[in-house]
Amino acid sequence: MFAVVLVGGFGTRLRPLTNTVPKPMLPIGNTPMVVRLAERLAAGGGTDIVLALGFQPDAFRAAFPGDSLT
Repeated sequence: MFAVVLVGGFGTRLRPLTNTVPKPMLPIGNTPMVVRLAERLAAGGGTDIVLALGFQPDAFRAAFPGDSLT
């Protein structure tokens, strides 16, 4: 299964938390929200997950250095 996850928003309603960290990278417990979502997608049969980057794309590239993020 192929999934596209929109992660390019500014997260304005969560400021000041999102001033330096994109909303999908905010932790729930110790795990970023986007990682939890990817785990759920994989558990449901997701094999290809695309993150539609926009705001602060370098934060995602730093968090997932070995993955192909564009």
